[in-house]
Amino acid sequence: MKTLYIVRHGETDWNKLGKYQGITDVPLNDNGLAQAKACGESLKDVVFDRIISSDLSRALVTAESIRGNRTIPIQQDERLRELNFGDWEALLYTEIEEGWPGLIDQMYRRPHMVKVPNGESFKDLQDRAWAAVHDFISENDEDETLLITCHGGTIRTILCKLLDIPLSHCWKFSQGNTAINRVYYNGMGEFDHNILNLLNDTSHVEVLSGPT
Repeated sequence: MKTLYIVRHGETDWNKLGKYQGITDVPLNDNGLAQAKACGESLKDVVFDRIISSDLSRALVTAESIRGNRTIPIQQDERLRELNFGDWEALLYTEIEEGWPGLIDQMYRRPHMVKVPNGESFKDLQDRAWAAVHDFISENDEDETLLITCHGGTIRTILCKLLDIPLSHCWKFSQGNTAINRVYYNGMGEFDHNILNLLNDTSHVEVLSGPT
């Protein structure tokens, strides 16, 4: 069995503003860096055998923060990037709705049916992201603990694939910044099943906000 830790990147200024950043390489802001550090602290006792990350800096820096002092190389794979939002990159929800009335609402309601103008569909995203994850997992047959850092939409499609859930349900998974997900991976055969053991754990981020 392989244990997969799948982690979303920390906050960026575009996250904070509500801009759709997709494949645009937006760096972590100060809060995102603090989140990544806190995430690394929460995972400091996990013995990772290998690490893979999206090559976009917000995911890569998050991976580096989690790696800490471990002497493990981080594989970078552009196939783990966020959905290509095409014409919607850098726009706010309201701007997208103004330019393409009703389409972004359809993306959230029927993600398996909508392709972003001059961008990708969630099926496109799932196909490339799963190919990267499958290649990474399949590098050997040993029991391992693996770290995968990438993006909210990317993670949703990977979880759907791992758990044999239709892509139409991908928005049912909440994914906060530096959310930690853990899956016990047994394979993708007809009689294999994978177990979602932890979903969207952001307790380390909640500590940063202090007492209420």
